[in-house]
Amino acid sequence: MNIRTAIFLILLLPAVPPSAANENTWVILNNVYKGSVSLNFAAGTPCLSHPLMEEWGVVATLLNRLEWDADGCLMPKSARQNNLRYWYRAGAQLLTLLFPPEAINPQQNGVSTSRWNNGINAMFVNYRLNVDKQRARSEWETSGTDTMLTLDSGINLGAWRLRQQNTFWRERQGQQGSYSNSIALWRGITRIRSRLSVGDGYTSPNMFEGMPYSGLSLASDEAMFPDSWRPYSPWINGYARSEAEVTIHQNGERVYRIHVPPGAFTIRDFYPPDPQGNLELTVQESDGTERTRILPYSIMPNLVQHRMFSYELALGRYKPAHGIDMDRDRFWQASLSWGIASHLTVFSGLQQGDRYASQVLGVGGNLGQWGALSANVKTARYSQRRTSYRGSVMRLRYAKAFFSTETSLNALLQWYPSGSQYRSFEEKIDQAAMLKYDWDNELTKRALQGEVEINQNIDEDSSLSLSWRWTKARRSGPDSQGVIASLNANWRDMDISLYGGYDRRRDSPAETTMGINISIPFTVGQYNSNVAWVSDLASREKNSHGIDVYGTALSDFSLRYDAKAQHVVHGDDELTASLGYQYNAGEANISMDRGGGRRDYHADTSGSILLHAGGVTFGQTLGSTVALVEVPGTPGIGVYNQFSSTTDANGNLLVSYLTPWRVNRISVDSLSLPQNTGMDVDELESVPTEGAIVELTFPQPLPVTDL
Repeated sequence: MNIRTAIFLILLLPAVPPSAANENTWVILNNVYKGSVSLNFAAGTPCLSHPLMEEWGVVATLLNRLEWDADGCLMPKSARQNNLRYWYRAGAQLLTLLFPPEAINPQQNGVSTSRWNNGINAMFVNYRLNVDKQRARSEWETSGTDTMLTLDSGINLGAWRLRQQNTFWRERQGQQGSYSNSIALWRGITRIRSRLSVGDGYTSPNMFEGMPYSGLSLASDEAMFPDSWRPYSPWINGYARSEAEVTIHQNGERVYRIHVPPGAFTIRDFYPPDPQGNLELTVQESDGTERTRILPYSIMPNLVQHRMFSYELALGRYKPAHGIDMDRDRFWQASLSWGIASHLTVFSGLQQGDRYASQVLGVGGNLGQWGALSANVKTARYSQRRTSYRGSVMRLRYAKAFFSTETSLNALLQWYPSGSQYRSFEEKIDQAAMLKYDWDNELTKRALQGEVEINQNIDEDSSLSLSWRWTKARRSGPDSQGVIASLNANWRDMDISLYGGYDRRRDSPAETTMGINISIPFTVGQYNSNVAWVSDLASREKNSHGIDVYGTALSDFSLRYDAKAQHVVHGDDELTASLGYQYNAGEANISMDRGGGRRDYHADTSGSILLHAGGVTFGQTLGSTVALVEVPGTPGIGVYNQFSSTTDANGNLLVSYLTPWRVNRISVDSLSLPQNTGMDVDELESVPTEGAIVELTFPQPLPVTDL
């Protein structure tokens, strides 16, 4: 819909009395949807304030010459003099603005920061209980049950977020204990689009190698940036055969979830949280069948727009994993990326630790249709056992996404000059632990390291990926090479997956692996199931072949089953089976694994508990940013944004995954409404900040005749 069409439709609406103050109003600016904004009105005229127009991207020179009344609203005469036109119709609660292109700074376009919602004050806990029972396979093993309970707890107070993860365990031999994995207090500072964090976390991997630490950090949060500030914000296209749940995983972690109607869909409001790591898109149809493909996603870390900055400040101590005996060296680091010209960024960083110092200096460029390229040099000086070392590494990185062919390419090349004894801060700490046993990790013998990743989408159901990594060493160093290729395709309703791998290390025989999975759907009553032929072949391991039957059951397809029989060549045959059930208040799974003398059983249950002003609500495991949906006094109501969940007896429902800093729309599943009832508002939206728990209240369903 272009701006002329929007204006024409508005003018067709009947005139109605002036709107009330603080009215939620839909806003379109220069044919760009700006969402629903709370506006004040005077005599039916919207109040366009200085902060609001600044957030919409009006340039500072124009704002300085505009005139404002005593209430801080733009005066109509001043708007006309500067060719700022707008139309408002209360019947549609729609404000349309038409500003000259030169009045708008395109880098400021994005979600209005006045809409960012810190959510409600609340406490929550995600829990996961794992129980594993194993039978001893030899006389030196012990039969028994291992139990582990993991609690991810949080408190939200205004913009502040407190998060803690604890683990409680008991082993079959009788030992038991507990430990805290991490604890952190953080908040977003929206004025400077940054995040302040105190406690446990990870440093950014953009310039120095990312590492776990305990301390303090203040860094740019690029998730807050408008899309036009970012090097690349992907639009993700797909196709759903029915009402479907679409999820996106990055580095094995679910980072996005939405429900879509049948047909083609486009996701425009998602920005990957990690600048590195493939994206995996899964479409789960209403009958429980799933299709997964790798998305073409490439981004060049450190690149920023012209005149923009991105920075990180961090200080603290290195934090090894629980149970690992390593030094907790102190350190601080600072980094800055600056867009000095159009498509050109310079970046630099300093890192200082106990008996360690490192510097990085680099430049990157956006080459437009040719992708993006960056180059940097990094040096380090450190001492161990009273001996001083120094070294450097030069890095060249390239990234390109070909939208027309849905191809992504990432390449990395690192060169260590002759005699370089470069180690990163974490590698230096790791070497210190090895020196206790007079071992050497031989990293100073590296000469050349490279990585190439290619992902190709063939069609909506088929994709091909290739990954090649190698290390070339000097003298007798750790040479290695690894290649991984995979193909996922669909042919005549059959899902075909092929996997191949090659791995070679110096002084060790090369190993080749191959996997084949051919899955054919079949129908049992109203439910779809799948039967798959699975083969795993390896040059240095035992080959195996098997049959896998899996699918879903129940009216909402919330029950999942999987049974696999596997023949191992020159080994023990195996049988595995699992059953999983997803429900309002969580998820439960049981599984069994039998083969030879092995008898292993597993059970787990997971979910969440939210304590808020309205009471206690149980739900499925919560992500970073969530919504508390309320349909007062109406149980059994579902929403398209949360699979296999409906409102509880109090009319509450938890939606586990929202996208922070962007518009999220929560839509009621009309099929879940009581018969002959409807809702005058069946969709609400919110723009949550990172970690927020936003509250969205729908009206009670009414008889259709009353609507």
